[in-house]
Formats: sequence, structure tokens, C-alpha cells
Amino acid sequence: MKKINFTQVEIYTGVAKKTCFVQDIREAFADAIYSQSVGLKAHALAFKIYNSSGEVEYSDEEVKIIKQFAEQWCSPSLIDAINKMTE
Repeated sequence: MKKINFTQVEIYTGVAKKTCFVQDIREAFADAIYSQSVGLKAHALAFKIYNSSGEVEYSDEEVKIIKQFAEQWCSPSLIDAINKMTE
């Protein structure tokens, strides 16, 4: 289990990781999972992320789906942000 806050994600602006900006990615990340993934687990996860507010606890299986999705579909800066949140 891991608590993740999709409303305040720190995304680095460069590979040196000297500066970052904070962004609410709930809708965009949930939309991406909803439209690019398959299965009921992905469906439920997309709505859980979209409807979240602040820190929410995610199961190990949900965290695995989040990380796998990010690694396959997201920019390197967002992959790093997701990895940091799920450590």
C-alpha cells in the first residue's frame, strides 16, 4: 500500500532536476489510463485517481499498474515524478 497525491505532483523541468513545477494531474492521468488501458482494474483505477482529493491509499497492484502505465505512455519527466511518488 502506498499513499499518492495526484493533486500535487512535482515534475522536473530538465534532466538536471534543478527546478520543478507542481501540477494536478488527476484528470489527465486518469483520462490516459481510461483511454489507453484495458480491463476492469484499469477502469476502476482511472476513476479512483480522477475522484481523488489529496493523498489516497493505493494497493500494491494499483501502484504496479500506475508505474507500468507511466513507463509505457508518459514523458520521462512524468515517469520520474511517478517513480518518486511511489518509492
